[in-house]
Parts: sequence; structure tokens; C-alpha cells
Amino acid sequence: MKTKFTNLLPWYFFAAAFQSLLAAIALLRVPSEGLSLSRLALFAGMGIVFIFGIGSGLYARRNLLRFDWLFTTPIISSATLLSLTLGLTLFLLRYLNPERLLPFYERLAPLLWLFFFLTLEATLLLLLIKNGFSPSALTSRGQTLRAALLPLGILLAVFLFVAITRVGVTPDTGYWGEPGVAIQGWQFILALLAGMFAFALILKNSSNSRVANMYLPLTIYLIAAALWLSVPLETLANSFYAPISPPVNVPLPYSDAGYYDYLAQSLLIGHDYFGGIPPRPLYVAFLTLLHLLFGQNYPAMISAQVLVMACFPVALYFLAKKMHSPAAGVTVALFAIFREFTSLWISSNTRVTNSKMFTTDFPTAFAIVIISLVILWWLERRDTRSTIMAGGAFGLLLLFRTQSTLTLPFLFLLVLLVLQLKWTEWLKAGILFAAAMLLVVLPWLMRNYMLSGHFSFDDPSQVAVIYSQYSFTGNLDLSQYNPETDSVRERIISFTLENPGYVANFITSHFLNTEIGGLLALPLIKPFNGFQEPPHLYWVSWDGTLEWYNIILVLFYLCVAALGVASAWRKMKWLGLVPIAFNLGYALSNGIARFSSWRYNMPIDWVFYFYFALGIAELFGLFFLAFGKQADDLYPASPAVQPETIVLRGMHWRQLLPLLGLIFIGASPWLMQGLAQPRFTSTPDELAAKLEANGHSHEEVANFLAQPNAFIAEGRLLFPRLYRKGDGLASANPWTAYKAQDFARIGFLLVNARRSDMIFPTRDMLEFQQGADVVVLACSGDNDLTIVRLIQFEDAAYQSAPLLDPCP
Repeated sequence: MKTKFTNLLPWYFFAAAFQSLLAAIALLRVPSEGLSLSRLALFAGMGIVFIFGIGSGLYARRNLLRFDWLFTTPIISSATLLSLTLGLTLFLLRYLNPERLLPFYERLAPLLWLFFFLTLEATLLLLLIKNGFSPSALTSRGQTLRAALLPLGILLAVFLFVAITRVGVTPDTGYWGEPGVAIQGWQFILALLAGMFAFALILKNSSNSRVANMYLPLTIYLIAAALWLSVPLETLANSFYAPISPPVNVPLPYSDAGYYDYLAQSLLIGHDYFGGIPPRPLYVAFLTLLHLLFGQNYPAMISAQVLVMACFPVALYFLAKKMHSPAAGVTVALFAIFREFTSLWISSNTRVTNSKMFTTDFPTAFAIVIISLVILWWLERRDTRSTIMAGGAFGLLLLFRTQSTLTLPFLFLLVLLVLQLKWTEWLKAGILFAAAMLLVVLPWLMRNYMLSGHFSFDDPSQVAVIYSQYSFTGNLDLSQYNPETDSVRERIISFTLENPGYVANFITSHFLNTEIGGLLALPLIKPFNGFQEPPHLYWVSWDGTLEWYNIILVLFYLCVAALGVASAWRKMKWLGLVPIAFNLGYALSNGIARFSSWRYNMPIDWVFYFYFALGIAELFGLFFLAFGKQADDLYPASPAVQPETIVLRGMHWRQLLPLLGLIFIGASPWLMQGLAQPRFTSTPDELAAKLEANGHSHEEVANFLAQPNAFIAEGRLLFPRLYRKGDGLASANPWTAYKAQDFARIGFLLVNARRSDMIFPTRDMLEFQQGADVVVLACSGDNDLTIVRLIQFEDAAYQSAPLLDPCP
């Protein structure tokens, strides 16, 4: 094979000889006690490369045709694979176990690096010789490169604004936390390599082939499920789980996770949401379903949730595949998988939320990706059925997170642009969309109206949070809000009119902080001490500043993300901005609520690394284009031309069945109230009789209950935890049952028609069973501290002190 690049082959061999000398010099700089046999062997390897390079170079100058066998796909593939293998070997030798392997790395590195660069250079040279190099072919993507200038200009302008004003990185006096978990550097590189491999794989298969539509997503799901489930449950120990403790020794939820779980438990015992309006009702219904399937087996419930959440990277894959290519889908899916893998491992060391916690942040992120796919389907079809389904699906999103309502203005502005400012068509679509959305949420709104006398999505305490945020002090002090007399809307309007600059500043700060958190999901250049050491949690203490080299890295991220936006625009026009619409709306809702960072970013912080993945896949395509591939082979065809208007016409009743299914799901939090008949309705006398039937003296029970602060109750025992003297949960506002006390005890919740925090004083390891139905004799004390004197299980009873002793 004779091309204009073939004459470079002899120079490659000469360069290999020269590089072997550099490797020898590097080896000489490695400290040594003498010329050992292993050191001689390394020098010998470099000497062989030097002699082979000089000899092959001279021979190649006279007999180039003898090297035609090198310019074949198997040889190029082998060189590529060898280069990757050597790179992986170097990385693992350096970081897998530095304590044991670092001495070997220091001695072998000069030779291994030599072979790595030689195989990498050989791959590029052989590609040049076989396919040539055609920079002019890049002009076929020139429109994409030009389109990237506008989003890049916007991103750079925001970057400069933040750098100059410090708005977005200067903490607000309201709720302000650290960014979410960052993808690790090695995971980032691995995801990019996998994306490039996927690009090369799809070159031989249509993007609509079985490989792209079945095998790749199935592989992504299995990788996600296997990696996430491989992390032991013992890592669950932060604000949403307490450290695993006796007597049950399994992870039991706490804080928000515990709140959602005991709301689900209330449905199982027939005391529906304790008579109130729960937040996130659809997620509570999901937890109830898990309890129906697995009872009180929390490890099984957690695993089941992980298996559901493992579909999140698969959904990202399909979204990126639709907007760009399967390579972009593989890259963004691996970003999501690796980030969650890191989150699970560090969950005991930092404040995170993840797929194993009973919180709604991860499910909301998953729901937004699904809704994005549904919106794309709707705006491509633009018919009655798709409009109804999109509205119904959005209604379900509201039952996960009510604040998602603020994404609607951004979404419908985008719809207006998609429809080319055809206001009549836009209005028709909006009415039909809103009608379907209302039908889905109406059962829940009706249920709450019958309960409270007004339509609402959430418990009033959720509204109280927003009320408290619109003040100079006392943020998150819910006692400020009286639902009978106070109006959140009036508070927001009046405070904003009185302090417009102050409100604009904190809304902008939290909005930008949310977006910066998404950017920082990509890795910065930070120390990495090996796999034997815990990850460097640099983002936890990030103070808003960047080193010069990380500034360059961030600017690179912005450039690639802008290219990703442009590539989505080129393929899908306004439809390519659907994730951005959700991102901006949700980030604004964070700003208005005066929350950002930590878990509050999770529902939409994937958007930045999503467009980065699209941009890096575009760069992969440019690489293959330059090496002789055709654009039609690299980029899937654009979707069919969409109708210019939304065609609203009659539908067969069968086409309404999916909407009925969405309405049923939306009604499920209400329908689940009929799962069980109310339990624990016995009178005090009936409960006393139960205790007497189990051998307790009628006189002792009666005398105990005669005390003014003594009572008897029955209910379901939840989340028992044993603490020694002085121990307890150290959170800012621990539940009363788990506050530190000056005596040993088991703390637990008792749920019946309400939730009660209780303490059973004991030093012994008693068999308190999670989810067991019990009868208790207890003393109510100051500060909501309830001390249990007697607890009766079905087959056992325990006393903390004689019943004759008076209540404290």
C-alpha cells in the first residue's frame, strides 16, 4: 500500500530507537543499590528496541512494500488493544495497591511507558497510512462547530460573571451545601474509552441495529445493577440512615428516608398517612409496594429499589442515542453508573443520597429523564394521543416532586419555539396537555380537598419551609408559619417587593450554585492515592476557587458541553434543548425555594455531563471523519420531518387506555388507603386485658395506669436502635428516640394512628423485632421523651423497671 504517509514508516522506527534512549535515561534516574539482574533485563529490552528501530528504519527506507502486511485492520486493532492494555497495566500497577506495587511500578515504568507510546504511535501512523488524513472532511460538521459558538459564549459569560462577582459560589445565609459527588478521574477516562469503542462498534452496525437497541442497553443495565449491588449495605450510615446497630443489625432508614418509610407503614396498618397530607405521595406508594412484596426485609427492599434505579443510566443512554449517537449514550450512561458507584461507597463519609436510600432525589432524576423522552416523542408525533400521554406523564412527575411545576414555563416556551410561534396550535396543545395532567393529579387533589378543605399537593410543613426562607433570619424555622393565618404567596410577594435586591441575589446565587454543582460532577485534577485509599472528597470542602490548571480543565468542559448542545441542535433543532428546559426550570425552583447543592441538585445535575457526553461523542466522530470515514457511517440519520402543526383529532377509545393507566398510577396513593383495615383500635381496658392474659397482674397494670403521666398503647414498632450511655445520633435535630441520653436504652418509633418516639431503658441485647406489633406501658415525660416500662410482643415481654415504681 503506497500513500503519501507511507514514507513516515522509517521515521517511526527511528523515533522508536530514540525513545528507547529516553527510557534508558529515565531508568538510570531510578534509585538503585547496584546493577541487578532485573535492571539488566530492562536495559536489554530497551537495547532491543533501539537495535530493532535502527535496523527496521534502514530496511524500511529501501523496502517499504515489504511492510504492507502492517496496514491491515487486524494489525491496527491489535496495536490499539495492546496500547489500551499497557495503559491499564500502568494505571493498575501504580494505583491498585501502592504499598505493595509502587516499587515495581518505579522500576518497570520506563519500559512500560516506552511500549505504551510506541503502540499508540503505531496505531495512529497505521491509521494514517491505511485511511489517509482528510481535514477537509470535517467541513461536513462545520455547521455544528459554528453552532457551538453561541452556547459557548453564554457559558463563558456566566463563567466570567461568577468569577468576577462570586455570585453562585459565595454561601447564602439560607440553606447552602457542598456540591454533589464527582465522577472519579479514572472512571471518567474509562467512560470516554468505552464511548470511543462504542463508536467504532457501531461503525460496523446500524445505529438502529440490535446491538444499539438491545445489547448495549442490556449491558448497561447489568453493569449498573451489578456494580451498585456489590457495594455492601454497611456503607449506609449518614443523615438518611443511622449507623447499623443492634438489635436488628440491618440498615434502617432515618430522617427523610425514615419519614417516607413510616408513612408507607401507616398504609400497611390502615392508618392512612396518619390522617395528613404526605409529601411525595407517589414515592410513598412505591415504598408501600416494596413492603407488600418484601415485608420488613430492608436489605431486599433496598436491592429491589436498586434494580429499578439501574434503569436510570439505560434511560440516559436512549436519550443521548436519540439526540446524538449510541457512543454518546454509552458515555453518559457510564458517567451515571460510576458516579453512583462512588456515591454508594462514600455514603458513610459525606452527605449524599443514592439509589439505596429511601429518598426522592434519585427517583426524580430518573423521572425527569423519562419525561424528557416522552416530550421528545410527543413533539415528534404532534398528535392527540402523544399530547395526552405527555401531559399525563408530567402529572406523575408532580406527584414525585411538586416543585417540578416550575419547569412548565420553560418547557412550554420550548414547545412554542418548536411550533414556530404558532400561538393557536400552541394554545390547543397546552390545553390538552394541561387537561391530561390535571386528570392524573386530580384524584390526589380531591383526596386532599376532602381532608383539608382546599386543593394541595403537599403537607403544610412543606409550604412552611418556603415561608421561612423569605426572611433575613430564622431560615428553616418552621414555627414561623401558621397555616390558619399565614399565606406563603403573600409572604413571598411582600418580602420580594420590600427587598427586591436581596431576593434577586439569593435566587441567582442558588440558581447558579445548582448549575455549578452540575459542572463539578465532572472530575477536577486532584490527588489520587490509589484504590486502597478512600476517594479524595475534595468537593465537600470546596471554597469556590480553582487552581489555574483546573480553570483550564473547566474551560475545556464548557467547550465540549457547548459542542454537545450544538450537535443536539443540528440533529433535532429545538427538541435537542429539552433537557436544558428541565434543567433551567428546576434550577430556578431551587433558587426560589432558597436551596441548592448536595442532594437538591441531583434531579437535574446530570444535564451538564449529558451534553458533555454528546460533545465528546461529536469529537469522536470528527476523529473518525479525519481518518477517512464517511459522515453517513458515523452519524445516524436525523429524525423524520415533524408535522408543522399539532394535529388534534378524535381517538379510538382503546387509545385512551394508556392515559387511564397513568390516572390509575396517579390515584394509587389514594387507592392504597384501602389496603388494610385500621389496626390498633383497642380501648385501654382491652389492652390491659391483653397484658393480663399474658401473665401480668391486673392490680399492677391498673396501679401503673392510675398515674397521671402513664398510658397504655399498641402499635407497630419501627427502627429499634440500641445505644449505650452517652451515645445517640449527632444530627442537628435528632429524633427524640435517638437523642443522646445519660443511660443505655433502645430507641424506637411506635406507629398507630400517629407516630410516637419511645425509649426502653436497658443494657441488654433484647430481641426487639422491626415491624412487630406490640403493646406498651409507658410514661410520658418532658421534651416529648416517652419511657417504656413494659413492652409486650406476641411471644415475649420485657420490663425496664418494676410496674410498682412511679413514673419519673
